[in-house]
Amino acid sequence: MSYRIFDDVFVTGTLVWYVHVCRRETWLMSRSITPYHQHPRLELGRAIDSLHSDRVPITLEGMKIDSFRVEDQTVIEVKTSSRHLESAMAQLNYYLYRLREVGVNARGQVYIPRKGQRIQVTLDEERARRDIEAVKEVVMGELPPPRRIRYCRKCAYRDFCWPLE
Repeated sequence: MSYRIFDDVFVTGTLVWYVHVCRRETWLMSRSITPYHQHPRLELGRAIDSLHSDRVPITLEGMKIDSFRVEDQTVIEVKTSSRHLESAMAQLNYYLYRLREVGVNARGQVYIPRKGQRIQVTLDEERARRDIEAVKEVVMGELPPPRRIRYCRKCAYRDFCWPLE
C-alpha cells in the first residue's frame, strides 16, 4: 500500500488522528499550514511528550512512535488527556498496522499520564485501511472541509478558521 499522497505528503499517524477530530485540520496539516505554535494545549502536549517519550523514537516514513517497550513489544502513544481517545486509538492502530507490514507484531497502549490511564489497543487492519483512505480523501480535496464547531473553541487553528470573530 502506498502512503504517499503527493510528492511531499504522506499519510501519517498525526493525520490519522486529525481525521477523527477535524477533517479541516487534516487538510491544513497536510499542506504544512501549522497551528499557532505557542498555543497552550500544544505546549502542554510537547511537555508531556518530552517527559514520557523515548529519547530515540522508532520511526518509519510518515510516523514517529512515542515509546516502545522492547520486553513485551508494546507501542505506547502518550496523550495529554482522554478527550480524543478514539482518535488516539486510531493513530496507534495505524502504527501497529505499519509495523506489521515490516514484520513487527506489536501490541499497543494509549497512555494518559495525568490520569495514570493505560488503554490497550490491538490491531484492526480493516480500520487502519479505512483510516488511510479517509486521510487520502480529505487531503486530495481542493478546498478544506468545513469547520467542525464541536472542538473549535480550544483549537490551535481557531484564529485561522474563525478570523475576526
